[in-house]
Amino acid sequence: MTETVARYRLQGASWTLAITDDVTAFLRPYVQQRWLSRESVGQLYTRDLTSREVVVVRATLLTQVSAAWASVSFDVKQAVAERGAMFEQGYHCLGLWHTHPEPVPHPSPKDLRLLKNHAAAAATRDYAGMVFAILGTRPLPLGLGIWVHDGEVLHEAAGEVVGGRD
Repeated sequence: MTETVARYRLQGASWTLAITDDVTAFLRPYVQQRWLSRESVGQLYTRDLTSREVVVVRATLLTQVSAAWASVSFDVKQAVAERGAMFEQGYHCLGLWHTHPEPVPHPSPKDLRLLKNHAAAAATRDYAGMVFAILGTRPLPLGLGIWVHDGEVLHEAAGEVVGGRD
């Protein structure tokens, strides 16, 4: 396994979320560094949902239906198909990532609606919520914001950089 570069914790949670150097290396080229660059979107995966430290070991890029400097949409059917294919390979989808053209990212009103809809659809007795990562323009992992939506409330995770290249 690759080195953990950041760890995130929700207040009151018994588990942490870890991001590996391989995942930040995959995400780094999509950070919006140029004026009028377009947002990107993808999914995050782990191999083990039951560990006290859930490690994001894989990130993917979804095909954009539309993308602009401060907006992106994706094909939900493609995302669901990808989740099925990744599950066959032993990966569990944790949630979505996308970019924002700001140093320290915060969910927009459009993001909040998207997050609530996806989290409510995914909420089952097996899942406590969906992870939503937003990549800001600061170098990763410093520019990475993590939230978990439980279908009702969006919870921000506190992060700490623990190693890696940045």
